[in-house]
Amino acid sequence: MLVFANNLLQDSMYGMVYRVSIGAIISMTDAGTDIYVITTYFQAGLNDKAFILLAMILSNTFLQLSFVLVQYKRKGIRRIMKELLIGLFFLRPAVDAYRVSTNHDDSSCTVDSLFEMMLNKGIEMFAENIPGCVLQCYVWMQSSEKAGQFALLSVFISSMTTGYTSAMMSFDLDVDQVNRKNSPKFFGYIPGTNPTEM
Repeated sequence: MLVFANNLLQDSMYGMVYRVSIGAIISMTDAGTDIYVITTYFQAGLNDKAFILLAMILSNTFLQLSFVLVQYKRKGIRRIMKELLIGLFFLRPAVDAYRVSTNHDDSSCTVDSLFEMMLNKGIEMFAENIPGCVLQCYVWMQSSEKAGQFALLSVFISSMTTGYTSAMMSFDLDVDQVNRKNSPKFFGYIPGTNPTEM
């Protein structure tokens, strides 16, 4: 029964909605906890660490905004400004999740909504989540009384975001039929429901 439920969750549209929604919630929570940790570092006198963490968040934002310019270059300035504001207010995970869940299709965009979400998640993971988690672990081990107990929650959420994002990206790439057809020796570690794929 559990295998049957898992297969339904993976194959149905609700499974996709569930996965991308959870990822968006975790990602937005991670951004909020990182901003709170930055303010805690400034208050504790850890200014250099706060500036480093802030630089990681800003580099993530800059890279995502740069991708917005490439993705929506065929759109008008109004649409580009809207997408830039979505990125500046850290709403990109929620908007990407909505577009993937509703099968949003826009042929004038450079890439489809699933690839856009995966690229944004990859940028977030490698520009902010992983280095931010390492930095916060280092600061907490060096001066835990200054960093505070909330820093551990932020480390946990950053780790959870990284793990969930990488697992979701791996899953989506593996179950893609084009990937399985083009590289059958690399993709296919998740068994398909079609007998010819097993």
